[in-house]
Amino acid sequence: MLKVSELIETLIGEEPYAGFPCFLIRLSGCNLACNWCDTQAKNIISTEFTVDTLVRMAIESRRPWVLLTGGEPLIQQECPILAFRLLDSGMNVLVETNGTMDISILPKRVIKSVDNKTPSSGHADSFNEVNLQHLSANDALKFVIADHKDFDWAIQQVDSFNLWDKTQIVFSPVSNELDPTILAQWIIQSKYPIRLSTQFHKLWQIP
Repeated sequence: MLKVSELIETLIGEEPYAGFPCFLIRLSGCNLACNWCDTQAKNIISTEFTVDTLVRMAIESRRPWVLLTGGEPLIQQECPILAFRLLDSGMNVLVETNGTMDISILPKRVIKSVDNKTPSSGHADSFNEVNLQHLSANDALKFVIADHKDFDWAIQQVDSFNLWDKTQIVFSPVSNELDPTILAQWIIQSKYPIRLSTQFHKLWQIP
């Protein structure tokens, strides 16, 4: 059984596939408590579903993508099984994870958006470096940026592991703390191949 806090048909809100219609499965619970987390309330209330039920609901939604998110979806043992089953049903699967768990437990065909928590989150030492071995060009390594200290720290992280050509590097501003326009200017001035992500679903008030 999987503990779920939200099931909804919506659009993928962040990179690497922002804007695509999807069936979103928000799994409950998280092993972190980031200072600027925007999903804490949704992770308190949960309902249990079987893998079979979730796969059936995803198929019935007739959406091309299924987004598995949280909280932290990989703290639930059946999450990889759900991902396998969804893929076998012919759907594209994107998993959003906070970077603390080993992503190699997921099927290789899953698209992974992996956070590397910045200093402003309060969890800058939480990233599981083993995950760097399992990121592909189709995946994304995401840094949520609150200020220029975060920005410089994130670039140093990517530089130190020489990741610019290994996977997509995504910077996203903390909502209500950093103006996306300012982050865009920093990215342009840096001349690094960084992709800006602005939580598409919030701009259009999509759930």
